Amino acid sequence: MLIEIWEWLRGYRKWAQAEAQVKFLKEDHLLHDKSGKDLHYSSITGGRLVWKSASGEWHHADLERFGADAKYPFAEGETVTIRYNPANPIQFYSRALSEMKVRRFFATAFTVIAVAAISIGYVFVREMFGCSR
Repeated sequence: MLIEIWEWLRGYRKWAQAEAQVKFLKEDHLLHDKSGKDLHYSSITGGRLVWKSASGEWHHADLERFGADAKYPFAEGETVTIRYNPANPIQFYSRALSEMKVRRFFATAFTVIAVAAISIGYVFVREMFGCSR
């Protein structure tokens, strides 16, 4: 409900809708171990959303990583519904990304409040029962 109000206030409902695909930018590496064997591996250097505007042009935007383990919010090749500004197609809005950011914010806020409450409770209990070192 709140997210619909946010979208209405920001004017995202007027923007064109498109399906964006998640693409990862990969970098290939080659290492040589002590025995002389070649070790090949790839690492993900970035994530992007790629979509085609109504005019037929392709656009992309970088994805940010989420969480302490710095994972991308979507899998390679996954399709995400976005809305983009027809006047400036590089501007986009994704409800799925917004929901993830809101969830992350509330999870962090809850964790901070819980740790603070436990710490204050611990100090309060020690003071109430006269526990000291």
